[in-house]
Parts: sequence; structure tokens; C-alpha cells
Amino acid sequence: MATPAFADPQVLQFGQMAEISSNGGTIDYTVSNLQPSGHNDGIWYSDVTAKGVSGNATPNIADFNARAVNSSTFAVMKGNQTDGLPEGPLPLGSPVTGRLYFDVRNGTNPDSVVYRDAGGTDKVVWKS
Repeated sequence: MATPAFADPQVLQFGQMAEISSNGGTIDYTVSNLQPSGHNDGIWYSDVTAKGVSGNATPNIADFNARAVNSSTFAVMKGNQTDGLPEGPLPLGSPVTGRLYFDVRNGTNPDSVVYRDAGGTDKVVWKS
């Protein structure tokens, strides 16, 4: 019996765009500026721009994670951040920008943002 092949994730520099299909639609994501919040509270954030390309393009914020060089992974903080990326359907062709927040308290500083599918497979990694 053959072992299923797993594709390596697409690795991009911060600021580069990746086209990702999920939730019945396709979205172009650009992730940049991973940095600490500046409040010495262990919260980090990254800017993200999402543009609906086709279908019912609805971001799934929970698919984003921050990751450190030692592979420690930090889930995105879900909440009603006023400057967060919206979770509703995106207008096709119109970019929407917001932030993703990560709780890194007591962890190794992250150096990348990872998009993982619902099965936990890394699809895209943005890094410096």
C-alpha cells in the first residue's frame, strides 16, 4: 500500500500574496509585519490583506497561526478586535485589511505566520 504524499507548504516572504481556496471560495492573502504589540504583554500581531477572488470568499481566521523557529505554534486570538480581519464574506475584487493577533506569553518569539487547513496541514508559511 502506497503512503499518501504530502505537499510541502508554499513558503513566502512577508508581503507576498498567496491564493488560498477554502470555505467555498478563493482568497488572495498578503501577510506582513509580524511584531510584538508594544505593550510588553506577550501579544504579537501581523497585518493581513484579504481579497476575494471567486465564490463565497469568507476568511477563516482560525486557520492562521504564528510559529517560532523552534516549531512552537501560537493560535490566532479570536475576538472582536476593532482592527482585526473581518470574518464575513469578502466583496470580490476589493481588498480588506486587518490584523491577526497571537498570544505568545511565555513562548519563544515567532518568526513566521502559517496558514493551516482544517485538517492541520500547513498550506502557506510567510516569513522574513
